[in-house]
Amino acid sequence: MKSFKKVAVTILAAVMMLLISTTVFAADSPVKTSFNASLTKKTVTYTGKKQQPKVVVKNEAGKTIKAKYYTVKVKTCKNAGTYKVTIIGKGKYAGYTQTLTYKIKAKTQKVTLKSTDKYTVKASAVKKNSKTLKKAIKVTKKTGKVSYTTNNSKIKVNKNGKIVVAKGTKKGTYQVKVTVKAKNYKTVNKYITVTVK
Repeated sequence: MKSFKKVAVTILAAVMMLLISTTVFAADSPVKTSFNASLTKKTVTYTGKKQQPKVVVKNEAGKTIKAKYYTVKVKTCKNAGTYKVTIIGKGKYAGYTQTLTYKIKAKTQKVTLKSTDKYTVKASAVKKNSKTLKKAIKVTKKTGKVSYTTNNSKIKVNKNGKIVVAKGTKKGTYQVKVTVKAKNYKTVNKYITVTVK
């Protein structure tokens, strides 16, 4: 009976020591307190100026956390594109991070064709020689670089924006695509028809 009591006391003592050591370990271990971060605006449009994202951080109870408890890391947001916004916790939130996505959209260009979008030339006029049409293509209100492509090698546009119809071009309707490209702006395409009759 005495030996049984000794064994029981020994086991009890071991359990108590284990509980004490576990409690101390838990107290010394860092606890990651989470938060919920969001952006006031996830998407904006390019303006030519810096547009840094505004972050709102709330705790698990939904209350706003003071800025001293976190750091926001993000590159300079100016050009059109997608950016990563990383919120790093500090103090009692140390060890917890959250990453959000912020986007600056390309701006729309207001491109106008000041010239006509329809040209006509007689087949007889290009039977023996090529013909350069008098009215040049005029693009206004553009931001970027203008380029031209056609759907047939017989139709070209020279450096002055004038349409050149090659010798021997057959009767039909041809198309010239006017493309305006610029960084941070949406690409714009305008179309011109050239009719050989």
